Amino acid sequence: MSLPWESKPNGTMKAAVLTSPGAEIPSACFTYREDYPRPSLPGPDWVLVRVRATGINRAELRARSGAPSFEGEFNIFQQYYRKEPPSILGEELVGEVVDAGLASGFKVGDKVAAANHGGGKAHDGGYAEYAVCHKRRTFHLPQDTKLPWEVLGALPMSLLTAYGMVMTSGQLGKKPNGAAVLVHGATSSVGVYALLIAKSHGAKVLATTRQKEKVNRLKELGADHVLLEDELDGKIPELFPNGFDTVVELVGPNQMLRVLGWTARFGHVVVSGILNMSIDCPGFMPLLIPATRCLSFYSVSNDGIGDEDAGAAAVDIEPIYKEAIDNIESGRWRQELFVDKVYSLKDIGLAHEYADNNRATGKIAILID
Repeated sequence: MSLPWESKPNGTMKAAVLTSPGAEIPSACFTYREDYPRPSLPGPDWVLVRVRATGINRAELRARSGAPSFEGEFNIFQQYYRKEPPSILGEELVGEVVDAGLASGFKVGDKVAAANHGGGKAHDGGYAEYAVCHKRRTFHLPQDTKLPWEVLGALPMSLLTAYGMVMTSGQLGKKPNGAAVLVHGATSSVGVYALLIAKSHGAKVLATTRQKEKVNRLKELGADHVLLEDELDGKIPELFPNGFDTVVELVGPNQMLRVLGWTARFGHVVVSGILNMSIDCPGFMPLLIPATRCLSFYSVSNDGIGDEDAGAAAVDIEPIYKEAIDNIESGRWRQELFVDKVYSLKDIGLAHEYADNNRATGKIAILID
């Protein structure tokens, strides 16, 4: 069966190839090549992008370790689901269009971002010099931005997830100024953006971390309160006696019952991501959700129930990127606070090791020269 992203090779390119998933050391999982087959344009709905930067996310750490993908992660290509990863990971990227299908809505030279676009799951992704991207998950960036590629590369997926959690599912925009927001797992890239977005919309934010050395960074990002994980049960009732209007839950689904207990009446709990690398939620049943609390799981895109919101079109997504880039260019969001570390493509294994050890506060970016 012909697959929609298949194309004839057109020359060669640099790529970090996943050759030994599950190897003990992250660097041993990848082989850096400069002769990997370069793709060509698969069809009229696709673009070929010269990748300039990509970011590391947790799903890629799982794929590198040999853990199977979840069907929902295949996004618009769920019908082609398989457990095994492709040869090239990378679920988000930024770069320039070098070839554009007639029905893609893009032109050569456009600066673009692609997020959860099928790359790194269904087909080869962004850990390479070139990548193919479907038009449904590719978005224009402001063409006049002068931000470095590594800063733009820190945005695509984490920013959209954070915005969706805080604003779409978390409904912060419909709540009064000064609404209380909990970001549980705030040092992740999604957590950092959730904190920034919540503060930009006038919220009072409590950010959490397990590591004392990250407390000051979260305060620099604007958190009103920062607590360590073992302080939460004792101090939350004192600091937020009425509970949180919006809870951004990033540690894992097994925290749902716990955070529901900290949620204000008619507040929203939004779960996304698994910093603890587990999707299990022992003891949880839907009937345990209080009638006056709202609980949801947010994904950047899901071709199922509710995809009219989760699978938002470019008209909805591109303004989110523009607003973030405006915040960065104006200095309201200081890039050194959310871009934790930058690696070259050759050092992708070191980047994964850094992420495995939970050393980052914010995003790890990969610059592809």
